[in-house]
Amino acid sequence: MKKQKKHKASQLKSFRETLKKKRDDLLAIVQRKKHGELPETEIGDEVDSASASVEKEMLFELTNNEKIMLDAIEASLRKFEKGKYGYCEKCSKTIPLKRLKAMPWARYCLPCQKKFESL
Repeated sequence: MKKQKKHKASQLKSFRETLKKKRDDLLAIVQRKKHGELPETEIGDEVDSASASVEKEMLFELTNNEKIMLDAIEASLRKFEKGKYGYCEKCSKTIPLKRLKAMPWARYCLPCQKKFESL
């Protein structure tokens, strides 16, 4: 049986810092949107009204996507506390560094991610 490779402490620290920074950046964006003003619609024709409605929907969609990303980042940070960061949630194998560098909040190794996406 092949011994599973562990990530180095310095690599893990780097990923943790990256995740914290990304979390803080997303929280700041969400806060600005939450406390910022949505574009006010002036009384105009139906096209203006429809356009403003689409803009508002897009803003809420972005906020929803940001919340999903924030949840993934928070889950990854909790994994650090449990000593489970960097391991696939499905097969428990080590997630390759290349994948974690591209997506530090990755939950699965690539083979498991592909299986998950094909469902």
